[in-house]
Formats: sequence, C-alpha cells, structure tokens
Amino acid sequence: MDRGKEDHDDGINLRLPSGTALPWGNRDYDANLVVADKAWDDEGQLWFNPFQTDGFLGDRMTVNFLWMPYMEVRARSYRFRLLNGAVARYMKFALVKEVQGAGGELSGPAGSGVSYDRVGFYMVGNDGNIMEHSLPFDGTMDLDGDGDAAEHKGVLPTQSIAERYDIIVDFASQGLQPGDRLYLVNLLEHSNGRKVDREIPLAEVLSGAYEANQLGGIWDSGDPCVTKVMQFRVREYAGVDNSMNPADYVPGKKKMIPHPIDRNDARLQTARHRTFEFGRSGGTDKAPWTVKTDGGPGLTADTRRVSAAPQLSVGPTAAGFNGLDANGYDGVGTLEVWSMLGNGGWDHPVHVHFEEGLILSRDGKAPPAWEWWARKDMYRIGPSPDSSHNVEVAMRVREFAGTYVEHCHNTTHEDHAMLMRWDTEFPGQVKLMPSPIPTWDGVEYVDTMPNKR
Repeated sequence: MDRGKEDHDDGINLRLPSGTALPWGNRDYDANLVVADKAWDDEGQLWFNPFQTDGFLGDRMTVNFLWMPYMEVRARSYRFRLLNGAVARYMKFALVKEVQGAGGELSGPAGSGVSYDRVGFYMVGNDGNIMEHSLPFDGTMDLDGDGDAAEHKGVLPTQSIAERYDIIVDFASQGLQPGDRLYLVNLLEHSNGRKVDREIPLAEVLSGAYEANQLGGIWDSGDPCVTKVMQFRVREYAGVDNSMNPADYVPGKKKMIPHPIDRNDARLQTARHRTFEFGRSGGTDKAPWTVKTDGGPGLTADTRRVSAAPQLSVGPTAAGFNGLDANGYDGVGTLEVWSMLGNGGWDHPVHVHFEEGLILSRDGKAPPAWEWWARKDMYRIGPSPDSSHNVEVAMRVREFAGTYVEHCHNTTHEDHAMLMRWDTEFPGQVKLMPSPIPTWDGVEYVDTMPNKR
C-alpha cells in the first residue's frame, strides 16, 4: 500500500513521506527512532543488573543509541517510526518548539530567555501496520473521549516497551521556519521497573520546576529520563514535498488500510474466548513471573508446553489469499476473542507474536481513537496511564499453521519466564505440533505437552 516513493500517484500508493530518488524504498524522509534508557558504570561501560527481577531502569535516554542527539530536518514532512526499545521503562513523548522570549505557550527556565509551543502531528501507524485512519494530535480532536481535545496537541499517548507509533511531522507548518529548534520530551516518571510513578506535566519539565537530583552519586529524587530526549534543527528546503496530506485520511474521510475485523460482527459474541492473566501467582525466586491460561494455574515458560491451540477455519491452502473463506473473510482465518488480564501493581506490556488484533475494550470501555483504528500486537495491562487491567482483543488467526509465543515485553519479566506458547493447527489435527529444541548440532524435536486447548 506504500512503496516508499512519495511521487508515485497511482491511486493505491499511500505516498507517506519517503523521497523520490529510488523506484521504491526511499528513506530520505522516513526515519526510525529507537528510544531506550541506558546506564553506564564508572568505567564507561554499559551496565545492567541481572538480579533485578522487577525491571531494569537506566538513567540516560538514548535515541538510536546516542545520548542527547540532534537531527537536521528540512522544512517539509517527515515520517518518524518511534520504537520504545527500553527494558522496563514506559514513555510518553511531547513535541515542542523553542521560542525566543516569553511569547510561547509554556515558560522556559527562569532567566533562560526562551519559552515553548507545542507542535502538532499526525499518527499514521500503531505497532505492526498502517492504521485505518490518520489521527491529528494537534488539539482539534478529542482522541480519548474525555471532553478535552486540547490535551492531545503535540503529546503522544503512553508507549510501552516494544510498542511502535508512526507519526508525520510537517516542519513547514504551524509557523515553523528554517532555524527553528524542536525537542522531543519524555513525561513519564519511574522510580522502579514495576510501573510508572506518574505523568509529569509538560510545563514542569520545560520550566525546570521538575528536576532530578543526585546524592552521593545516587538519584535520590526525580527521574533523570524525564527530560528533553532529542533535538530537531529545521533547515531550508528547495524541493517539492510530494507526500500525502494526512488530513485527507482522518476519521470520516478516506481510509488508509481498512481493518479486516468488523467490531459489529455478530460472530464475536459466539467466538471462542480465551483469557491470559499475567502476574506472580505460582512464581518462584528463580522464575517469579507467571501466566494463567483460561483460569488455570500460574505457569512459567516451558517451550514444550502449548497453552492455546486455535484451529484454522480451513485446511492448508496455496500461499496468499484466495477469495472469501467459509466465514466470508478475505482469506482464511478463525475469529477468536482474547482477554489479557493483569493483577497487582505491575505493568505488563503483552506481546502476541504473529497475529495483530483489534482492541474491543479496555476495562469494559471503548478504547481511545489511537487504538480504535489500529492493528495491535502490543497490549498495555496494568495501572499506568492509558493502560487498563483488562484488554479484550479480537484475533483473526489466518492460514499459517505453526508455533508462536505470547509474553510480557518487560524484558526482565520475559527473561524470568513470563511467556507461554500457542499454536495454530489444521482442522482435524490430532497430534500437537512437536517442540523445536535448539542444540549446538542443530534443532531437535520432542513431543509437546498439552496444557489447555
């Protein structure tokens, strides 16, 4: 749907910001930004605590492994693919422009001679795919239905570990000029890897009212990663911006990629329901984190054990999609509803491998717009902002039979066994798929143990 050549206008190519020099795959105006917190020891080596089972935090925010980087951007549209690459840290980013003098919307530090304005943008992708509609984070739309549209200007929602947001920023709009400097600012405070402590108001971060302090080389108050993370420097652009206008794809207008699951499909009421509860029930000191399937016991990871095995709606088919299946879907697939549950005061960013789902509800309520129009494979459960303790997801299991996993993407939790296996099977299959066990001499296969079907 998008070939990475923004001037190729055939009515199909979405023409997201990319460039024009190559016949496809241009990356001139399409940039990956991997944001992660890191820690160094007193010898300058990257440091990690392997004995911390709640989740490890660093004290320096990096972008593409650089601390306090800047990027020169031309006065035109860019697509940024933001990935939270942390171990345990949730993030929430704002985009602001530095204004000389006190005329900006938000004050700078006393005596600095600068203030700041929030800068709007559009979200066009969430997790693994382009959304059905673009969403304006410019203060014109109430994206979470709480009656306050202005709160969303220039501020992204919470982003969990491994969650991806694709945004379009036009550096030639909203009064931006060559010579301007913009900043990406993180607003979520952590004191440990369990969960977010709180969201710090943007005004406090920019004014310097919020500040992290050290005592004897140890952070004793505040979070040093609640700060400006990256700088953008706007430069002249003499070319032509051939990329699409994301305003043409907001809800009610054109669709980018229609979602294959209909929220009003009556079959969701009779579809197979599964529950997966992430917590500490049944855990041990060595493997503290567990997953319960369909109300069963809390279990730690065992790749020989299958905890869910949805069957495909039809048998093996030729590669690709072959018209409508028995349920009327374009391709083959089995519709199921999965509930991701959390207990206690921990955040668990749940990652389902292989399939993208449609969030139906969060704690029984409709999800915000950035999830309503999205295909998701990361699901935030827990007490932190923009999260919930129960996420209900419609899953459409397609034609690829095989073995996959579902796990918490807090990397410490994952490494301490918060993972379960699920398989997709052919209709009528009576023998579980064998378990691949890697060895130095190659992969061996052993029999799989059933947990629940």
